[in-house]
Amino acid sequence: MTFVSSLSQIPDEKQIRKELKKIIFGKRVKCPCCGRAMHVQQLKKNKLWRCRKCRNRFSLTSVTWLKGMKISIVDLYALIWCWQKKMNVQQACNLTELSIPTARRYYELFRDNLKLDFDVILEDKVQMDEAFVKKAFIMGMKDIKHKRIKLQVVMKKAPDKHDAMELIYQYVKPGSTLQTDGGSIYSGCENWWPLTHKRDIHKKFEFGLTSEIEGIWANLRTFIRRMYHHVTVEKLPKIVAEFEARFMHKEIFDNPLGFLKNSLSCVRLAL
Repeated sequence: MTFVSSLSQIPDEKQIRKELKKIIFGKRVKCPCCGRAMHVQQLKKNKLWRCRKCRNRFSLTSVTWLKGMKISIVDLYALIWCWQKKMNVQQACNLTELSIPTARRYYELFRDNLKLDFDVILEDKVQMDEAFVKKAFIMGMKDIKHKRIKLQVVMKKAPDKHDAMELIYQYVKPGSTLQTDGGSIYSGCENWWPLTHKRDIHKKFEFGLTSEIEGIWANLRTFIRRMYHHVTVEKLPKIVAEFEARFMHKEIFDNPLGFLKNSLSCVRLAL
């Protein structure tokens, strides 16, 4: 018996399956092939169904990215909870009694299946800076008033003016005030986009205009070390996207059902 089964905050399998059914299918279970509900026959309650028309059998997990899942529904719920609470893989394994490779695999699945198609427009005072890692760099911006951020990983050694302006074009509202350091990549940006540009000169010990975006880099490094210890540059964009989602969309990380509502949907199968 795993320790998970004794955690009072973890629902039992019956309750979890009932909630998953609502998230995936809604009010009525529909066949993932023909899309009809009238021909669907329940074989096992909240677990397995069969379409009498196209003779297709399907379950809660077979029509989502959970297809092929080898762990129990309760262990899945517990792993999502651990991931949401920023538990490192070792601690999650101590709690669930799963193997480290299994926990790593599911942490990666959770990260890869976050739906992050949110519109982000930064306005008013926007701080902008870049952070460097091996073989890549991260361009970042923070809306000071509304506490929103936008981070983008670029797979090359050093940024140029084109990288900075592309981010500004997409995410900075015209008429805003852009605050940067004295880097040449930001020089003259007000000539290409309607904004007011203010600069800190770090050599003169000026840091007030970019202090909050500099703090984001410190938080990002702490987040990576705490949860993953280290990451490869190939996986960095997904890690950065997860950090950005945690910062701006806390409702996804309140409880496992919040994450499952964001990430799960029934995939229609070809006939």
